[in-house]
Amino acid sequence: MLPARPGDVFTRRVRLTEDEIRTFARSVDDLNPLHHDADFARAAGYPGLIASGTHVASILMAMTATHYSQPLADGTPRSSLGLGFHISFRAGVVADENMDLRWTVTDVTRKDSLRGWITRLDGEARSARGLLLPAEGQILLRLGDEIVAER
Repeated sequence: MLPARPGDVFTRRVRLTEDEIRTFARSVDDLNPLHHDADFARAAGYPGLIASGTHVASILMAMTATHYSQPLADGTPRSSLGLGFHISFRAGVVADENMDLRWTVTDVTRKDSLRGWITRLDGEARSARGLLLPAEGQILLRLGDEIVAER
């Protein structure tokens, strides 16, 4: 039994409000005015506030943890641990635009020394304007008794 299969896809649509952008940026001490002052952002050539890159990246990475914390269809528990992510920023995420996030599993390889499967994924964030953020991720997935063994 595998915790994931190559070709598996999971998605989420996100729409960040100005308040959410400001709140997140303050929470990570990102004081860039592009995330706090809409007039400044417009003067810089954006249609309004843009989200901090760490904001969008954290939502994208959290998607993997949330998705793989759900049990398999037969009820077998799963857990995940992020091993590494590579994220590039292509365009700013503008307040109040729909952003579609997507992960696709590209490889699942058993790693006995870690009592689980190294799972590789390709990800992205897109809006009507195109690709905003391409990503690659590597996570460790465990099933059933392997989860208990990690405690």
